[in-house]
Amino acid sequence: MKAVMYGAGNIGRGFIGQRFFLSGYETTFIDVNADVVNAINAAGKYPIYVTRGTQYVPEWVENVSAVNGRDEAAVVETIADADILATALGVNILPFVAPLIAGAILTRKEKSGKPLNILICENMIGSNEYLHGLVEPHIPAESKAWFEQNVGFVCVSVGRTVPPTPAEFKEKYALAACAEPYSELPVDAAGFRPVGCEMPPIKELVPFSPFAFFIERKLLIHNMGHALMAYLAYLKGYGYIFEAATDGEIKYILTRALLESARALAKRHGAPLDDTMQFVEDLMVRFENKLLVDSLDRVGRDPKRKLSSGDRLVGAFKMVREQGGVPAHIAVGIAAGYLFDYAGDPAAVEITDYVKENGLEKALEKYSDITDADDIKMIRTFYDMLKNRAPFADFVEVLAGMKNTH
Repeated sequence: MKAVMYGAGNIGRGFIGQRFFLSGYETTFIDVNADVVNAINAAGKYPIYVTRGTQYVPEWVENVSAVNGRDEAAVVETIADADILATALGVNILPFVAPLIAGAILTRKEKSGKPLNILICENMIGSNEYLHGLVEPHIPAESKAWFEQNVGFVCVSVGRTVPPTPAEFKEKYALAACAEPYSELPVDAAGFRPVGCEMPPIKELVPFSPFAFFIERKLLIHNMGHALMAYLAYLKGYGYIFEAATDGEIKYILTRALLESARALAKRHGAPLDDTMQFVEDLMVRFENKLLVDSLDRVGRDPKRKLSSGDRLVGAFKMVREQGGVPAHIAVGIAAGYLFDYAGDPAAVEITDYVKENGLEKALEKYSDITDADDIKMIRTFYDMLKNRAPFADFVEVLAGMKNTH
């Protein structure tokens, strides 16, 4: 069996590539980083240092090769011959690879006519519709019916945390990755083609339909909590997520923000609240993992996306409002995001400069599509408190007042 992993970054190597190997696939990575491609082809394997208890345990991924993403002919042929394709490139890169994926699909149609399912491992609600919309225009009219019946665009909820690899492991093995033990891989069962086909034999694959709950659980609970911690911890001068997770004041805000989102999500989807709360409890433990040296600049990077209307923080905020709740603790995270002025991140600099020049209200409208007067007032309250370094006791009092008046 042949698998293709489009993207040899942290998720590609540190999670999906390992799933393929453990499931018996011969895996080919596609990446534009020539050093990574050459290293994969030279070694044919790499280690993932999995955090187990207080130790890193190396788990080897073997039977791998790589193709340079700039070699378009090789990319097309590799995908055309695959049994399964996965992407972990980042949403911004998908428009650039869509023509190549389309070319591979057409080549496959002529060579074998076999169906192809694409596991889309991107942090985006509606990633299946998005990638389909990028690929479909490159399919000629006479092939569209076959394309719709035989090419599956499958949403994946990537829950495993794969931070940058510690230098000590990189020095020993250039391809080394570091990851937490969590390895469940929920996928949208309705995305596979042809309709009614057997699921691919991938270890810990969890097919589920309707899938929106899983995608939103990852984005609006897991990613929301991650970003909230990053932005609050940045204001306190921390460098890593585990430091935020073990700071009592941040943890107070985080815990209640997770509960706000979890209750609203369970209500929106009619899901068991107890199961959603169990996910939150497990997540809190995972956040505290000191061996996952996950930096705040990585987790907080690109606030233009992370503060956008449907994304983690604002998406969760609006969902809680929609379900009749008060997203006060999530609002603290949004306020902190608008104070994230990390100099190494152009998006962070753009947003914080815009606030200075135009005010928070206009920034909330521009970047987060937040225009409701009450929502703006709530976020501004915490923005001013964070900016003025108000005592934590004041936050507790204000938060309690917001909850008690609803």
